Amino acid sequence: MFMRLFWALIGALGLSSVGIGQTHVSNTVVVYDSKASKAEVFAASEMAAYLSKITGQHVKLSTSGKQVNADEIVVGQGELARKLCRDIRWNRLGPEEVVIRSTPHGLVVAGGNPRGTVYAVYRLLGRLGVRWWTPWATDVPKDPNLVIPKLNVREVPGMEFRSPYGYSNLDNAWTSENCSNFGANIPDEEHGGQVDYAGFVHTYYALVPPDPYFKQHPEWFSMIDGKRTTDNAQLCTTDPKLRAFVLEQVKKELRKQPTATIVSVSQNDCFNPCQCDRCRALVKEQGSESALVLDLANYVADGIKDEFPNVAVDTLAYQWSRHAPKSMKPRPNVIVRLCSIECDFGQPLDAPKNAAFAKDIIDWSRLTHRLYVWDYITNFAHYIQPLPNEAVLGPNIRFFANNGVKGIFEEGDYTSNGGAMMELKCWLLAQLLWDPKADDGALTKEFLTGYYGTAGDAIGRYLQLIDDAGAKTACTIYQGPDAPYFSYSVLRDSEKLWQEAEAAVANDTDKLWRVRQSHLSIQYVFLNRWDELKKAAAAAGDPWLLPPTRDELVKQWLTVATGPGPKGWSPVTAVNEGSLKPEDFVKGFH
Repeated sequence: MFMRLFWALIGALGLSSVGIGQTHVSNTVVVYDSKASKAEVFAASEMAAYLSKITGQHVKLSTSGKQVNADEIVVGQGELARKLCRDIRWNRLGPEEVVIRSTPHGLVVAGGNPRGTVYAVYRLLGRLGVRWWTPWATDVPKDPNLVIPKLNVREVPGMEFRSPYGYSNLDNAWTSENCSNFGANIPDEEHGGQVDYAGFVHTYYALVPPDPYFKQHPEWFSMIDGKRTTDNAQLCTTDPKLRAFVLEQVKKELRKQPTATIVSVSQNDCFNPCQCDRCRALVKEQGSESALVLDLANYVADGIKDEFPNVAVDTLAYQWSRHAPKSMKPRPNVIVRLCSIECDFGQPLDAPKNAAFAKDIIDWSRLTHRLYVWDYITNFAHYIQPLPNEAVLGPNIRFFANNGVKGIFEEGDYTSNGGAMMELKCWLLAQLLWDPKADDGALTKEFLTGYYGTAGDAIGRYLQLIDDAGAKTACTIYQGPDAPYFSYSVLRDSEKLWQEAEAAVANDTDKLWRVRQSHLSIQYVFLNRWDELKKAAAAAGDPWLLPPTRDELVKQWLTVATGPGPKGWSPVTAVNEGSLKPEDFVKGFH
């Protein structure tokens, strides 16, 4: 009895049971159904290619016959998968649901349409040790005698919408390999596509352009201090004719973009909601400006549900609309994206300093079952400058998951490579968005070792140092190089650790290049505060750790930032969201 329970537990956990059900890769063939989708064919080819890389042997790829041998791998939910896993109701799998199951007659690696099979392959390869750190850095283990253990895995992602939106995530391959489902937003059948938005955000004026409509219908736009205006303003969302017009505009967009599953009907990126009597009455009734945006979103959602039953209307709870209304509930086909822009990002979002935002999450989660969060992971005024928030990323994702959040957009350095520790942040968040319960500390250590090699220990200590400093002061996403956590002692000790990291990989060209790219962030602060920090070092009796002149550091910094790199990398082209070029950034230092 005990042994039966033991083996049942092993199977449930997806672990190996010695010998039985294992797949010997040296004997395997990867097969897919003759009627497979493009995504399933691509997934099968990826499986064969990576197994060949791991074993050093050519793993064959073929379309399936009527049966397979025990060591063969069936990719995709075709006839053979159905035969080998008769208990699975394949047509009811979620679009990203993953099935990895060993059977006496072959290993099945499949999932729901359109992305489940692609994710199943990458999730299995991840179990075998493959890591896609960045678009330019992939680790593939070597094992000529690879045996895939007996597995019985069925997974659905913890979040339905997953986007660590740094520059890495704009690469379709990396996005898919790490099971993120929103990046470049370019239709890509091979990878199973991504979540497809019609519009993405701040769409009021895209739907109702002030030119020509303000002249024709000034009543459709915000009334501010008794006058209608389009100057940094919004729409009059309670106007009946405006609402009908927006609905027709949305329908036109969806007819032009039939693959869209979400359409954005969201406020402009400014303040000035309408102050007309009708709008003010609704705000007073609901106790929040959010009633203005939600009421319009609900109206559009009701108007499209029959023609577009699989499309949701996305709107924002952002700045002036952040607080939930008293009783107005989003329709089932409405997504509310709550934005954390005002928060202290050195603190977890459920910390006392962020209590107002935490309350907003709880209040919105009581009203809707489809709450998304728009979070921030970089300093938009200074991409390359450190933002000490690595330690809170895991706790934040768990807080979101525990409060019913279904989708998360983590906005990073989306216009250029070079964001401080963005490679770590994007990879870590991709893993956590799939599994919010994953150990973020262990994942961080895994990345530091895998990506930086023996330099990872020093960089880990640097992260602890800078995160501790950020936690003790205010940490926002627009602070300059004089942010309170950048004391002289923190910057001095950080530079020491980066120099230690470089020394640790001095004989490894690839790892040294990676360390130097990441070292740019602390050097960025030194470049901005050169004279002040030199005086502080002299006052403390410390040796100066950097080159003797700023010009020398400028040349080093610019060479690393804009120089060539490995395949998949592109040089830094912007040091901030305003697209300031590195060459222009350093001009003031000569």
